[in-house]
Amino acid sequence: MKIALISPKGRFLSNNPKFRKFWENSNEIKFYKRFWSGLSTGLLVVAALTPKNFKIELIDENIEDIDFNKKYDLVGISNMTQQATRAYQIADEFRKKGAKVVIGGVHATIMTKEAKEHADSVIVGEAEKNWPKFINDFLKNDIKPFYFSSGPIDLECSPIPRYELLKPDKYNIIWIQTTRGCPYDCEFCSASKIFGKKFRIKAIKQVIQEVKIVKSIFKNVRIGFGDDNMFVNRKYAAELVKELIPLKIRWMTQTDISVAEDERLLGLLRQSGCYLLFIGFESLSEKNLKLVDKSGFKARKLSKYREYIEKIQSHGIGIMGAFIVGFDYDDKTVFKKTLDFILDSHLYAMQIAILTPLPGTRLRNRLEQENRLLSYSWDNYTLWDVNFIPKQMSVAELQKGSLSVYKTIYNKKVLLQNNRYFKKIYFKAISNI
Repeated sequence: MKIALISPKGRFLSNNPKFRKFWENSNEIKFYKRFWSGLSTGLLVVAALTPKNFKIELIDENIEDIDFNKKYDLVGISNMTQQATRAYQIADEFRKKGAKVVIGGVHATIMTKEAKEHADSVIVGEAEKNWPKFINDFLKNDIKPFYFSSGPIDLECSPIPRYELLKPDKYNIIWIQTTRGCPYDCEFCSASKIFGKKFRIKAIKQVIQEVKIVKSIFKNVRIGFGDDNMFVNRKYAAELVKELIPLKIRWMTQTDISVAEDERLLGLLRQSGCYLLFIGFESLSEKNLKLVDKSGFKARKLSKYREYIEKIQSHGIGIMGAFIVGFDYDDKTVFKKTLDFILDSHLYAMQIAILTPLPGTRLRNRLEQENRLLSYSWDNYTLWDVNFIPKQMSVAELQKGSLSVYKTIYNKKVLLQNNRYFKKIYFKAISNI
């Protein structure tokens, strides 16, 4: 049996011609690009769940072309929303050639019926329970239209991903997952809906084993822990990070700003080789933060943003600050305010995303009720393109303002200033270890 596991080509960053020109021609934006390279573990987990008698070919269309003339018994496709249009094209082409096609991933889990129009079967939710059932039915030539998860899986039962299927020379970062689930329910995010609000953890022993496997395959690679919020369980995080210290790796992850409140954990992060934390600040407006997060968690931290940034970065750990523009309380002044904050706080790097009404989010439901959704195809849902009608500025102003922040931050002068700032911090941090 021959199976192709495919990650479709994505529209990385914006479809806007001016944005793409800047992205392709700016030397300074390469600084940002190197943070985002790699393939999530989803298809690697699917490969690990597949019987050994299957010959598996992993295809990441972002780094290689698909040969549609190859014969496969089964084609499995996993995609996010901005990859959906391309995923359906791939699925339709292989079905024409007689292959069975199964689609899964974040988008298919939300847009189940839509995905089924292009596939013989749809995996809804996590693969660990669904994929073995699907494969068993496939071998009996009796596949079902849909395979639904009965509930969140125990991560300690998740297999070690098949990292050896990745091409060693194609990725700057290899992603490893340690947790799933997020206790917060941000309006623009579907993570808690897809993976649940319960925070689930993988056995530390397995995480360490995965790191060792990755190190043995990819020399001098940086590791990204691809969790939505890695440090929710502080006790687990501290124990895991302590175990990473002897492995001498360089790594990054995503978390929320409250990590600054744990001095011991910050010390362990630095010792273990953590060089970057991706932190979602979202907005500098209390009104926007209250709109985003009903629990008020983010709004309560707003007054501490500058203090916490300085504290984290004083440990020699850079912060990539993630901001979203286009909230209901944003007008044209949001770009200058955000830009000034980024420069004054000396953030190591930044990401400005445009508010995006992704399927499965409370945001999309609200904007749909308010008749503010614009009719665009899924490949426009890049997080850098406008797909709705803003309240206090035009679509063009939102798109233009977002690009203006990137052009200001990612230029030679600003990056040189940042380098000088972080050299001082770095030498001070290592002298304290």
